[in-house]
Amino acid sequence: MAPLRISFLIRSVYNLLPSNANLVRWGKKDHPTCPLCHGRQTTEHVLSSCKVALSQERYTWRHNRVLQELASVISTAKGQFNPPLPSFTIFTTEGGAKKWRRRSNTAST
Repeated sequence: MAPLRISFLIRSVYNLLPSNANLVRWGKKDHPTCPLCHGRQTTEHVLSSCKVALSQERYTWRHNRVLQELASVISTAKGQFNPPLPSFTIFTTEGGAKKWRRRSNTAST
C-alpha cells in the first residue's frame, strides 16, 4: 500500500485529519463549520454524514470509484487487463431495497 494511503488510514482512525473541528482545536481556524451544510465538520462528518454531500451523491461517487479500483486490481491480478464494465449498477438504498441504475452509453473507462 502506498505510504500516503497508510498515512490517511492511520490519521482517520485516530481523528488526526485536518477537519475544520480539528483545525479549530489546533488553533488554525476560528470556526468548525462545514462549507456545505454549515454543521460541525468533524472527520466522521466529512467521510460519511454530511447531509448535503449525501443529497448530491458525493458519497455514491466516491464509493463507486473505490469499487472500480478494487475491480481493476483484482482483474489485473487475474490477468485481465481491461475488465468489461456491467451495463447496470446495483445500489442498496438506506432501507435495504435494491435500486438498479442503467449505465449511460457515454461513459467510457
